[in-house]
Amino acid sequence: MKLEDKVAFITGANGGLGRAFVKELLNQNVKKIYCAVRDTKSLDEINKLSSKIEVIALDITNKQEVQKVASTVENIDILINNAGVNSGKRVFDETKIDFEVNLFGTLNSCQILGNKVNTLGAIVNISSILALINLPVMGLYCASKSALHSLTQALRVEFNKKQVEVYEVLPGPIDTNMTKGQDLPKTQPSDIVNEVINALENSQYEIYPDGFSKMVKERLISDKELLEKEFAQSINY
Repeated sequence: MKLEDKVAFITGANGGLGRAFVKELLNQNVKKIYCAVRDTKSLDEINKLSSKIEVIALDITNKQEVQKVASTVENIDILINNAGVNSGKRVFDETKIDFEVNLFGTLNSCQILGNKVNTLGAIVNISSILALINLPVMGLYCASKSALHSLTQALRVEFNKKQVEVYEVLPGPIDTNMTKGQDLPKTQPSDIVNEVINALENSQYEIYPDGFSKMVKERLISDKELLEKEFAQSINY
C-alpha cells in the first residue's frame, strides 16, 4: 500500500509512537491525518506541523463517542489503532483498564471506524511481542495484547471480504513514556514506524519491527519452555 494522497486516522496520536507515525505520514505526503486523543491540548505542537492534520477528541472505550466521531469524518484509507495502556499490574490486581483500552477500545475502533475504511485500504493494530508470551510482572497488559492478537486474526478474515488489509505490529520495548524508567534496550519509535511502512508496501501482515521482537519470535519456536521460565523470573517471590 502506498500512502501518498491517502487519508489516515490515528488513535493515541499523542504518544511517542503516535507522533512518529504522524511525522512519517507527512513525509509520505498523505492527503490528511485525523489525530485522535483523549486530551487535544497534548497535540498542540503536532497540530502546528501541517494543515493536513485535524485533531479529534476521542476516548475509544466510549462506543457512543466513537460512533459520533465516525459520523463526522470522511472516508479513510488507513486506520492505525495505536491507543493503548499498560497498567503494569499482575493478574490478581484489581484493574480492567488494560482490557478496556487495548482490547475493547480497539474493537470499538475496528467495528465503527473500520466501516469508514475505503476498499483496498488498511487497518493497523499496534500490539506487542508480549501478546505471544506473558511477562507476569505486567500480566494483565500481556493478556490484553494476547486477546488483541487473536482478535486481529479474526478481523483480518472479516475485512478481507471488504478488500481491506489488517496488519498487526508486535514490537518489543519502544523508547516512549510507556517504558520510561525501565532499564532495558529500547527501539526508537521512528524505527518502528519505518518497519511498518515497509510492511504495508509488501503486504506483510504480522510485523516484528525490532531485534527483540524477532528474537522472541524465533525462541518461541526453538526453545519456548526455557523462554517462559526466563520471563517468569520477572516476579520476585
